[in-house]
Amino acid sequence: MIVALGGRPLTGKTTLARMLANAMPGILLDRVALQRALFPELATASPELNDRLYEWLLQAAAWQLDSQPGAVIVLDGRPLTRRRDVLSLRRFAAGIGHPLHIVECVCPDVVAAQRAEQANDHEAPVGGRDELAELIPEPKIAVDTSLPTDHCLEFVLGEIAGERAGDHSESAEESRLRGVRDG
Repeated sequence: MIVALGGRPLTGKTTLARMLANAMPGILLDRVALQRALFPELATASPELNDRLYEWLLQAAAWQLDSQPGAVIVLDGRPLTRRRDVLSLRRFAAGIGHPLHIVECVCPDVVAAQRAEQANDHEAPVGGRDELAELIPEPKIAVDTSLPTDHCLEFVLGEIAGERAGDHSESAEESRLRGVRDG
């Protein structure tokens, strides 16, 4: 199984990916960590290098899933805010015969701005939304990461278990977690 985290910068993808990899347990494949390991001198990667790093993550995912039946891959590689990236990832998962769960991390703009200030990070446009970003198309698990991290983790784990069992019922708390809030 592949669990891919998506969403705009500073929405909590990496934090949730690490928590999911520990809780499931799964193998975390992180594009930024791979970049730091292979190219420690680069502060930021070119679009071409980002594409290549993501391809390497997908190759590693395929190898892990092929060599360890039943493995869980937690993929923190792309924001998945472009429809073509989502469709490509879905084709990849179908092509290797493994289920894919896409988790879209969302939070109000003000929360992303606070996270940027705390991390002294200028990665994200915090004054407004990325004009080219798109919502991740269904099926997906949307989680509001401005809520406590343990609630977010429990919600996503429950949704994945529910999708695997075919149960799509939703409690009021789950509905609140699923909600997308604007800042």
